[in-house]
Amino acid sequence: MKEPSELLIEMLGHPYSPRNVQALLQSFGVKRMPPPNSYFNDDIIWSVKTSIRIDIYRAPKINDLTGLKYTNQDEWIIGAIHFLAPGSDDRIKAPFPGKLPKGITMSSTPDESIKVYGQPEMDEECWWPGFSGRILAWRKPGINIAIEYADSEIDSVIRSYTACLIGCIGAWRDDNPKVFAPDCRSTSPRLRMAVRSLSNEWHYLLNSHERI
Repeated sequence: MKEPSELLIEMLGHPYSPRNVQALLQSFGVKRMPPPNSYFNDDIIWSVKTSIRIDIYRAPKINDLTGLKYTNQDEWIIGAIHFLAPGSDDRIKAPFPGKLPKGITMSSTPDESIKVYGQPEMDEECWWPGFSGRILAWRKPGINIAIEYADSEIDSVIRSYTACLIGCIGAWRDDNPKVFAPDCRSTSPRLRMAVRSLSNEWHYLLNSHERI
């Protein structure tokens, strides 16, 4: 049987349904998930009880980020899911309580994550005010996985585990396009324009890819 985290990640690229997400998180005591509440083309859905953040987008925004071709302007599409621990956001008071995909947990070490996910496409030590740690990231078919480890007195601990459609980690997309940018983002503007003007068959293939 798949873990709730795996089933949530399978919702990437699909419309956000509060009822469906609540059903997946019911075993953690979640009785309700909020609907979108934004006048803009992006919104954040929080489940503080389970330490989960879900990033959702309307078609114009997610198309711009990912290069996909969603057409329904009213749907909110799930672009990223974050499993969090204290230190990632002031709202979060405890680590995500469930198992993550492939059996790791929020207490797994970097070596354990690499053992199950393989050699990461990005492995960087990071330092900025108030934080020092390590970021591991993988580019899988259609999605990115990024795990942020914070240094502690004893060991590195997971502060966030993010799974997202490729292109939805905007902060890193331009810095490391080979890992985080959709294919059309890592090409020249002229070539991107050509991609947008491809035949109807190409558009059909992209639309089919969304439903996978």
